[in-house]
Amino acid sequence: MTETSAPATETLSPSIRRCGYVALLGRPNAGKSTLLNAVLGHKIAVVSAKPQTTRNRILGVHTEGDSQVLFLDTPGIHRAESLHRINRTMNRVAWNVLVDADVVCYLVDSTEGWQDEDSGYLQGILQRTSKPVYVLATKIDAIKKDAVALGAMTIDRGLRGVIDSLPEDKRAAAESQILTGGPVRVSSKRPESVAEFRSSLLPLMPEGPFHYAEDDLTDMPQQFVCAEIVREQVFRQMGAEIPYNVAVKIDSFKHEKTITKILATIILQKDSHKGMIIGRGGARLKSIGTEARIALERHLERKVYLELFVKVAEGWIDSDALIAEYAGLVDPKE
Repeated sequence: MTETSAPATETLSPSIRRCGYVALLGRPNAGKSTLLNAVLGHKIAVVSAKPQTTRNRILGVHTEGDSQVLFLDTPGIHRAESLHRINRTMNRVAWNVLVDADVVCYLVDSTEGWQDEDSGYLQGILQRTSKPVYVLATKIDAIKKDAVALGAMTIDRGLRGVIDSLPEDKRAAAESQILTGGPVRVSSKRPESVAEFRSSLLPLMPEGPFHYAEDDLTDMPQQFVCAEIVREQVFRQMGAEIPYNVAVKIDSFKHEKTITKILATIILQKDSHKGMIIGRGGARLKSIGTEARIALERHLERKVYLELFVKVAEGWIDSDALIAEYAGLVDPKE
């Protein structure tokens, strides 16, 4: 197998509408949410350097001509057998999108190359679905050309290893299932790369009516997106100080004539984290609030008043009820 670019876009009949789901899967920090935001040209998914930032199945709608592509961003697939309930739930949410997917994109970070876990996860995808699979080499803009080539080489080698490990009677089917026969390089920071990837998906969508209005971007409630924007600022400003198990709950959301007023609570797992979030004299919380307000105003395209509170809910990441309340994450119970 050799690394290649996305296939040329087929000419689609203007009289036929197409609509289908594209699942974005991969290890934590593979670049799924960044790619989703780039494809849509609008931020709907949280992006940070922290692993497992995305917790939910987030749908992004891209309509182009007579085709509508419904992207499903997912939590990073990870080993969660001995971890908290929220981790196991996130894994099941990620795998569950394969039920709806018409095309699966498995993302691998080029800066890290193929890892042992990638082999197991790709095998899991091939076992769970017979739909076409793209293997995407992401973040190619973050490293030099020779490093990009090396990363793509390890991805190609890992992909070949997965195919070779299958029983002989299943190899041909798996090889035909992998689109382009090898990894495709994608840069979320280069518009031409995003456009090429996006256009290559259009002819792969099944015929059928649109599921959403042509100007829709997502099926997620506005309050969910706003909570995610605040949570993103917590991650960005706290760095490694606060574990990823922080949540944001919107307590009040009101559109008034000239301003939107939002009251939100930052939920923490441990009492020892509260002082770190608030900071000396409330400075850290004020900074988080300021940057979150600016991001919210950019998202909502109007003035925003934001007031933040902090609450400790010990054990929430092991409670199905609190995971649903604070993170909006419901276990699909595979």
